[in-house]
Amino acid sequence: MLIVPAHKPLNRRNFPYVTFALLLVNVWVFVLFQTGDYDVRQRAGEFYLDSSLPRIEWSAYERFVKVREPGAYDRAQRLDAAAGKADGDATEHYRTLKLALMQSNRDFQLALRDEALIGPGDPDYESWRQDRDRYESILDSSFTQRHLLHYDRFSIADLFTHQFLHGGPLHLLGNMVFLVMLGLLVEGALGGGLFLAAYLVSGLGAGLVSLAVHWGEPTGSLGASGAIAGLMGLYAVLYNTRPVRFFYWAFVYFDYVKKPAILLLPLWLGWEVLQFALDGGGGVAYEAHAGGIVTGAVLGALVLLLGLERRDFLDEEVKRDEHRELAQSAMEDLSALKVDAAKSKLRRLLPDHGEDPELLRAFYAACKLKRGDTDLHDAARRVFGLRAADPAARALIVETAEDYRVRANPVDLPAGLLAGLVSRLIAWGHREAAEFYLGQLSGVANQAMAPEIARLERALEETRHAGPPGRTT
Repeated sequence: MLIVPAHKPLNRRNFPYVTFALLLVNVWVFVLFQTGDYDVRQRAGEFYLDSSLPRIEWSAYERFVKVREPGAYDRAQRLDAAAGKADGDATEHYRTLKLALMQSNRDFQLALRDEALIGPGDPDYESWRQDRDRYESILDSSFTQRHLLHYDRFSIADLFTHQFLHGGPLHLLGNMVFLVMLGLLVEGALGGGLFLAAYLVSGLGAGLVSLAVHWGEPTGSLGASGAIAGLMGLYAVLYNTRPVRFFYWAFVYFDYVKKPAILLLPLWLGWEVLQFALDGGGGVAYEAHAGGIVTGAVLGALVLLLGLERRDFLDEEVKRDEHRELAQSAMEDLSALKVDAAKSKLRRLLPDHGEDPELLRAFYAACKLKRGDTDLHDAARRVFGLRAADPAARALIVETAEDYRVRANPVDLPAGLLAGLVSRLIAWGHREAAEFYLGQLSGVANQAMAPEIARLERALEETRHAGPPGRTT
């Protein structure tokens, strides 16, 4: 089952800087430090196959599984039979398969480490112990082995460093994709500093749960997924009952739906617990994911209790959806000539969307439907106050200027706004409209604006000798 929240677009205002810093650190650690571990593992494997270990440990492995795991013993026997018929490079291949089979058996590795299978009384003990120590020493020289979360020792450092290690490029890629998706949604709700602290503590909680479940085993875990799972718990609790959009895929079913965020918490946690119950001995640390989700959820509840969340960020998408529905309803009222209802709804949108040309066009259209509607002046002022940074805003200003000078009687605009409008109309080549509004400006301006009026008059005069105006776009 896959559940992916995706309901907030990325922009400069909500850019998750800490999230991308974490991404860069993870990539940097993998590329600069972990890639060298391949050579270490290669050397360790070559040493193992050239030493006495394959002979001694394979014999111990067959004795071990013969009693405890008959199925594994049968596989070992078939592997022996195939290896006995091989020669050359094929022999090396089967020896490597035997090593992989032994390493994948957790109980055998525990017994091997505790010297329960090869002890001091065994005739091969001395040579085995010497080669085994050398083999483990080579493995321990790798960066990953030194800094992963070891299940047979407690280290605060390991609880943090393992969060930045990965088992391969695909492991890294998968984790970083989810880090970015969830970081975009959670970092803005917490702020950079609190987000970083929550991320690391979630990874710490995930590691402690994994350590408790596997304590004493001769293996360990690594990866950012525990901390990222913490972001899942944080997300569900912080957004809480707010409806959010997410994509889900379960076997052959998939959909893109909108539901309260808190519903994702039991779904995510239940899936990880189920996976752990079904595959507790597998290669994925489902218990760490569950621990991370619970830690993140607890941290999210604490943030809400202390009032540390950024409510405006959390409400942003809800408000945007409400505004979208309100705008659609206003347009329907306008089409049905329900002027007062349309104006009322559009006015509620203006404080947050006063720079939206289409919204202002609709508001101006609603205000001009009734003859003598005094709101027409307010609508014109809002249009002329646009920054005109894009063609849509510029076109609306010109369109409204042409309509307003005919419809308004009299024009009711502040002198400063009139001066700006005249300047724009001159620059855009609309001389007739510019001349009209310049006349209006001369009638309402005070003495202090005389230099500005003189400048606009000169600019307008210059356009008379510049040929026909260019096409407005």
